[in-house]
Amino acid sequence: MRALLTALLILTSAPAFAEQSCKEQVDAAFAKLRAAKSFRLETTITNADGTLKMSADYVLPDRMHQKVTLGGDGTAMEMIVIGKQAWSNQGAGWAALPEAFSATVANQIKETVSEAPKIMTEYKCAGDKEFEGKTYALYQGVLATPLAADSKEKGPRLTAVSVPNQQNVYIDKDTGLPARNIVTPVTEPDKRLFDGTFMIVHNIKIDPPKVSSN
Repeated sequence: MRALLTALLILTSAPAFAEQSCKEQVDAAFAKLRAAKSFRLETTITNADGTLKMSADYVLPDRMHQKVTLGGDGTAMEMIVIGKQAWSNQGAGWAALPEAFSATVANQIKETVSEAPKIMTEYKCAGDKEFEGKTYALYQGVLATPLAADSKEKGPRLTAVSVPNQQNVYIDKDTGLPARNIVTPVTEPDKRLFDGTFMIVHNIKIDPPKVSSN
């Protein structure tokens, strides 16, 4: 869940596109995505444990239907969030999640999806970039490396002993909307750790699931 939401870490409104800084241009694209109210984010995450695929439908301000597929067997886990309520289905039917966990997930959606998140990344304008057969406006920013949970100092930072990751945001030049969000190590630009695709999807319907009686 946390990995999925990192795709939307920069969502703020800004002035006219031609007069904006690089960061403001990225902020404006994500603000336009939020204004669409309903959209889908399909993500592939790759790490030492393998590949994880996620698809999340959002209906703002507070609805989400997420599907997570692990490994190659196609087994999927689902979660629905509506307001401060949440349900999960891990293959045995839908069940309500504990109130505290539901509130935490709902708050994450609020802080990183429906509202402009407080965590900021500075971007540079990398110019037009042809990617998978289409030309996009590319923006790049180095992500701060979070400290270990047991660190005495809190907050993300860059360190000399870890390789930071670079976020590559591809914005559709016709619509002004974010189309792709790809994260790679700065030293390995072809190694995709996080590959997210944004799609505007109209008429998404997210309702409370039928809870299993078992």
